[in-house]
Amino acid sequence: MRVVIYCIAFLLLASCGSRDSTPSATAPEEIEVAPPNTATSDNLVDNIQLVDLENNPIDLNNYHGKTVFLNFWATWCKPCIQEMPSIERAQNILVEENFVFLLASDESIDRITRFQGVQDFQLTFVKLKTPFPDLGVYSIPTTLVIDPQGKLTLNQVGAMEWDAPEVLDKLRSDNL
Repeated sequence: MRVVIYCIAFLLLASCGSRDSTPSATAPEEIEVAPPNTATSDNLVDNIQLVDLENNPIDLNNYHGKTVFLNFWATWCKPCIQEMPSIERAQNILVEENFVFLLASDESIDRITRFQGVQDFQLTFVKLKTPFPDLGVYSIPTTLVIDPQGKLTLNQVGAMEWDAPEVLDKLRSDNL
């Protein structure tokens, strides 16, 4: 039984535990695109339960007509934190282009708030209420992009330089 628990823990932490945790400027063709009309895109977005840092529910349907950049992270995850400056720069670049950026952790609101108070990021941090495995998230950071119609169009596992020109072009394209 211990071996199984250790294996599961290893798999969950594999992304954050890598020695080379520098976000990469992955070429657009290397970004994982979620296949249309599959279980991952049909119900996944509807299953995401978020609350703001005052514990008010966030309904992703309220962002209909906008592209939602949803990054899953944790306060203890070094690659997650290392990619935040590039997420913030991408948010600033795309501010006029109908994007919403949300960074969701499954940690307590108190812990997220303490992190936000220590860090100097101008990002919207929220709490994820849905367990990561229920969303098919087994490694963090993981970023989902949800198109203006509410469909999952991108599922990127691992840190990236989100403000790299080729990545921004891919985010802007209708053909994620």
